[in-house]
Amino acid sequence: MSKSLIDLLSILDLEQLEVNLFRGNSPKTSWQRVFGGQVIGQAMVAACRTVEGRLPHSIHCYFILPGDPQIPIIYQVERLRDGKSYT
Repeated sequence: MSKSLIDLLSILDLEQLEVNLFRGNSPKTSWQRVFGGQVIGQAMVAACRTVEGRLPHSIHCYFILPGDPQIPIIYQVERLRDGKSYT
């Protein structure tokens, strides 16, 4: 496996703090802000770890403020519905 793939997988490997609560870290770089794609990817991983047997098919994201790469990001998944065709 290449180093860049290993680095990507480590960024997407969230720490589970509690049920529906995860912590993600940013890579150690000189960036001043968190990259939006990282937030989207980590949020998707957090959501996928709360549901079994289903894969996501859509995501919508809005960014209001920049993230600080020195501070871990906490992802709290809110379970709204678990039905036959929608989770």
